[in-house]
Amino acid sequence: MPDSSSQTLLKRSQLLKECSDAYAYAVEVVTKNSVMAEDIAMSCAEVCYECAKECTSSEPGLFDEELYNMCLQYASLCERMTSVPAIERKDAALKESS
Repeated sequence: MPDSSSQTLLKRSQLLKECSDAYAYAVEVVTKNSVMAEDIAMSCAEVCYECAKECTSSEPGLFDEELYNMCLQYASLCERMTSVPAIERKDAALKESS
């Protein structure tokens, strides 16, 4: 059975992966100009804010300021996707892929 520090590290990794996965999916949907783009981007932000909130839970040893800030940064990136016009999103996606 893994020790407490291993379990905490695993939990932290899972929280950050949740944010990363939500962000990656939102980017994919937004760059395709889906009619659901804004809803998905806002859902992404909600997921990331929930992860940040979970970092501040009363679970011993879970809080890590760097992890907390990364979750908030992902949330901010998700929110910003909703305010970028479709043309700019496509241009940004093309730059990222090259």
